[in-house]
Amino acid sequence: MVDDRGRAHEPSAPLTRIVSLIPAVTETLVAIGGADRLVARTRYDEDPALADLPSVGGGIDPSLEFLAQLDPDLVVLWASGANGVLLEDRLDEIGLDWYAAAIQTVDDFRRHARNLGRLAGLSDAADSVIARVERDLAAAERLWSGRDPVEVVYVVQLEPPMTVGPGTFLDSLLGTAGAVNAFGDIAGSWPLVSMEEVVRRDPDYVIMPVQGYGTPEARPGYRDPSIGRLGARPGWSAVPAVAVGRVISVDGSLFGRPGPRMGEAALYLATRLHGSR
Repeated sequence: MVDDRGRAHEPSAPLTRIVSLIPAVTETLVAIGGADRLVARTRYDEDPALADLPSVGGGIDPSLEFLAQLDPDLVVLWASGANGVLLEDRLDEIGLDWYAAAIQTVDDFRRHARNLGRLAGLSDAADSVIARVERDLAAAERLWSGRDPVEVVYVVQLEPPMTVGPGTFLDSLLGTAGAVNAFGDIAGSWPLVSMEEVVRRDPDYVIMPVQGYGTPEARPGYRDPSIGRLGARPGWSAVPAVAVGRVISVDGSLFGRPGPRMGEAALYLATRLHGSR
């Protein structure tokens, strides 16, 4: 098996001491039954099942001294950018094995879930999780089958406005849920855009990732709390979709992680955009 830095990994005895610095990978390991293989977490891992694990800090800047003390069999890290290269070099210096993953697509998720399942001796469970994700994604597509997709802007950051670019995991997730990315034609994974351009493109919906009240059950008469939040901002209040209340709050952790819950995310958004059948 080769990771996203070209590093070869040979499965032998199942790994029993793993540190994942990528929340999406951490969720995958938990989903395939590997929670007991994790010996630490990052500050961004919110699963109650991991609450008793010690934290190594951030995913890009973990405590190397603490990692050395933990002496894990494998450290899973994000394979991108100068910080990633520096972290890999430091892990080499202290003698810790690492696995680099850059997960941007469903295929990436599938490949890394299978690889990590083999390394942890949990291949059958990994295959089951992958199959469940694929079923949920297919169900999301069926939900809006026969209808036209709607144009949306996904708000990664309010000020300055940042959105989702083409080729990213979120861009793919939007398409599965029956949405067209209003900024799918511009360069960059996470492009900064002007409020004037958001208004000009006039999306059908604004998707707002939040913490604390994301993915609510939208019953008749429900008013999304992000409508008031965006409507109170002079720039965003000029976006026609905001003015008429076409704003959808989504759980930022659920939608921001290309892991085992991506099918759940796609189903939720498809339901909010197109209604259940």
